[in-house]
Amino acid sequence: MLVTRNRFSRNPYFHFHPLHSLYALITVLVLLGLLSWFAVTAR
Repeated sequence: MLVTRNRFSRNPYFHFHPLHSLYALITVLVLLGLLSWFAVTAR
């Protein structure tokens, strides 16, 4: 457990970005909006 934590804390790609959850939420909303838009206009 300690080895994994030290390896992840040294790896810059595993640092958590504070706005990552916000970006993910916006991306999901945009994708759902596009999907619903194409579903409505396809009729």
